[in-house]
Amino acid sequence: MGWPLLIAVVLFAVAGPVACLYLWNRVKGRLAVAVRLFMVVMCQVFALTVGGVAVNHYFEFYASWSDLFGGGKGEDTPIEQVGPGAVGDGHVRFHHTPKLDPDVYTATLTGERSGIRSRILVWVPPGYNAPANAHQTYPVVELLPGYPGTPSTWFHAVHGAGALKEAMASGHSHPFILVAPVTTVVHGRDTECVDFPKGPRVETWLTDDVRQAVTKAFRAQPDRGAWGLMGFSTGGYCAAKMAIRRPDLFSAAVTMQGDAVPQTPEVRRDRALNAQNSVLDLLRTHRPPVGLLLAGTRQDRHSDDAINQIMPLIRPPTAAFLFVLPSGGHNASVWNSMLPKAYAWLSGRLSAPRPS
Repeated sequence: MGWPLLIAVVLFAVAGPVACLYLWNRVKGRLAVAVRLFMVVMCQVFALTVGGVAVNHYFEFYASWSDLFGGGKGEDTPIEQVGPGAVGDGHVRFHHTPKLDPDVYTATLTGERSGIRSRILVWVPPGYNAPANAHQTYPVVELLPGYPGTPSTWFHAVHGAGALKEAMASGHSHPFILVAPVTTVVHGRDTECVDFPKGPRVETWLTDDVRQAVTKAFRAQPDRGAWGLMGFSTGGYCAAKMAIRRPDLFSAAVTMQGDAVPQTPEVRRDRALNAQNSVLDLLRTHRPPVGLLLAGTRQDRHSDDAINQIMPLIRPPTAAFLFVLPSGGHNASVWNSMLPKAYAWLSGRLSAPRPS
């Protein structure tokens, strides 16, 4: 939805009041009041449409009509591996929350290392509570939302659990425990998963503290080969950044339309902090043994640019894979279409369930 649509709705928004003024006293008869009311309402509709189209034009939530009405399927787009330089607690009690999802548990806790007090949602796969699987341990995928966003987004607008169950049923993915922590630990502040010198230590919360709580309360495999990250938008940037910074904890990350560099002015103003949290700067100095799945669309220029900036910096043992759809904006419909192949890719990178 480019400039032609935006220009068209602006013209309609200007023409509406002009037509209203011209026709106001020319409307006669018993229906005059109803017709005038209709004209006023249409002027309001045109004004609201301009606002909506302008916001969509800037942020590219929807890139086409098919995208808006459910297009952008990802099953026909291959994942491509790209070579170097190519462009292109035991003290935490989790409570069952069946209203959110029959298999979701939640807990509010204070991280031992970060000092952050916040919430974690944990989804367990089908069969987790069956007596026959009492000694089965599972790999983990940590799910990160965008900003502003909450972990419950992964179980509503973005079908994190539903897509995994379908992938498991079709044999394309093995079971994972899904962990969705709160990332916006300070209301109204986009911290971009950064450890700020004076706090909050958001990255420490999302890595060390969340991991400790989950491995103590659930049968989650603790080694790095069993833990992956996946996020959309800002959460996608966080997933890639934290996998690069903490290869001792994670071996794979999926970034769905994530940025390559921090966007928060508070981070960008601090040169050292910006460099420590820029995916580009990190890849220039780090070669962690992790796999990155860079997912985006050609119509979402921000994610496409980010992918093209990241790819030339990939060097072994870091491995990069591309999953770029030809169309689609920056929205939940696109992210949902990416999930089946993302889970299949993670199954190939992370360990399978195994006996304890």
